[in-house]
Amino acid sequence: MQVADVMHTDVKTAETEDTFADVAKTMRTNGISSVVVLEGKKLVGIVTERDIVNLVAAGGDPHTVKVAHGMTRRDLETIGPKMDLTDAAEHMVERNIRHLPVVDRAKVVGIVSIRDLTRWAAEELASGAEMPDIARSHKALQAASELQKQRRKGA
Repeated sequence: MQVADVMHTDVKTAETEDTFADVAKTMRTNGISSVVVLEGKKLVGIVTERDIVNLVAAGGDPHTVKVAHGMTRRDLETIGPKMDLTDAAEHMVERNIRHLPVVDRAKVVGIVSIRDLTRWAAEELASGAEMPDIARSHKALQAASELQKQRRKGA
């Protein structure tokens, strides 16, 4: 199974001049935990719940601080829609990240989270899938578990 099979294609976006409060409202309205940041059509960053928490904890005002000043942008990780789900899960664990924009031909076409991969794996296991799918589901769940352990340790 590929990333394209589970990714969300209705990607919520922000611009670098939006405030963190604007992004937080988008997240709350849509029940999501990350928003990709675009300049025109070019992906330049991502804002996650963690970025908002870090801003507030550092004394920043989410109503005035622009996304450009606190989004995750260094070494922004992306994946392609044809990547195998277990490879995507391992990619997340290796880099200690929970959200990956999915890019095809330099265009954001989706986003996948560790929660999406966990949900897919649980559904595969519950549905009585074939042996290869069970092994892949197990691998995805292991990756999610490892990422959660890394987060708890503060890695």
